[in-house]
Amino acid sequence: MRGFGFGALVAGVALLAAGCGGGETGYPEGLADGAYDLEAMALREEDLPPGFERQSPGEFGNAAWASVFQTDDVEAKLRQLEAQGRQRNYVTLFGPQGLGPVLAVTAISTLYADAGAAERSLREFACGLPIEANVQLEPLLVPRLGDGSNGFLERQFSEGAPTFVDVTVCFRTGRVVHAIQATSVAGVEDVGFVLRLAERQKVRVDGAFAAVRGKGG
Repeated sequence: MRGFGFGALVAGVALLAAGCGGGETGYPEGLADGAYDLEAMALREEDLPPGFERQSPGEFGNAAWASVFQTDDVEAKLRQLEAQGRQRNYVTLFGPQGLGPVLAVTAISTLYADAGAAERSLREFACGLPIEANVQLEPLLVPRLGDGSNGFLERQFSEGAPTFVDVTVCFRTGRVVHAIQATSVAGVEDVGFVLRLAERQKVRVDGAFAAVRGKGG
């Protein structure tokens, strides 16, 4: 997701093979929509290696998210997102202070109407990322996280410019799908780095759900 800005989550809704299923901790699926604290589930600056800074976090409803896609028909994209059961997401961006192998990190947590819609997003709709259907994604085998996980690579080609690679690892916790993506120049991408970030985000997610349970949610 080179530079996001929002300009780097580009390209394709696709069926994605990888990951594994099976509920791991029984994440709640019946909470009120407002009880899902997506911001509390987000990665924080201290979860990344030294030298990364948090940039422009924010929440996006369906109308705002539809405009992120590279499409001439935003209204049609909005109807598609609504049909998928998407409700809202929280986006966190991180950039390095200097040059390094990782150019950007993006973490997105998306709430869906029910667990079934979230599972379909995980398997069929690129984990809720603004990716269009004409982009080829390379599946990754990833370990189980939460209620199921998935992973893929996206290569970004541009004539006369370096090839960039987005490495994405996603996992589901009940009605919420979390996607962690790191952008690098081709040849230095690090799947292990993204997996470690996914595991750190899962700790944040578990803490957010524990706080809800502590309030009697």
